[in-house]
Amino acid sequence: MNTDTEELKKCNTKLITPLIVLSCTAIIAIFTYFEHYPVGDWFVIVCTSVVIFLILGLIVEKMITKFVDINYEKALAEIEEAKRLEEEARAAMEAEGAEVGDGLNVVPEDQDNPSLF
Repeated sequence: MNTDTEELKKCNTKLITPLIVLSCTAIIAIFTYFEHYPVGDWFVIVCTSVVIFLILGLIVEKMITKFVDINYEKALAEIEEAKRLEEEARAAMEAEGAEVGDGLNVVPEDQDNPSLF
């Protein structure tokens, strides 16, 4: 890999689901604890919230992963397009240089006299 593509790195999205599950479930658990629910009901509420937030976390993680993949592929395509355009420009300049030949190397007679007057 060249340096352009080494600079592009996919970010790790594997922590999204655990963070969503733990933080949201902790909020629900603390809130229901202070509401003085019975222990059995509190346990059911917390377990249900874990399942709900696990599903939501997985959905959010998939969405973010897809978004990151799309942006990564787009950046790679832009880099490849820039390389292709650079190669085409270089080839066009070489072709133009070959057409003109030695005409570009002609030295004007008054190059020694830089004054325009």
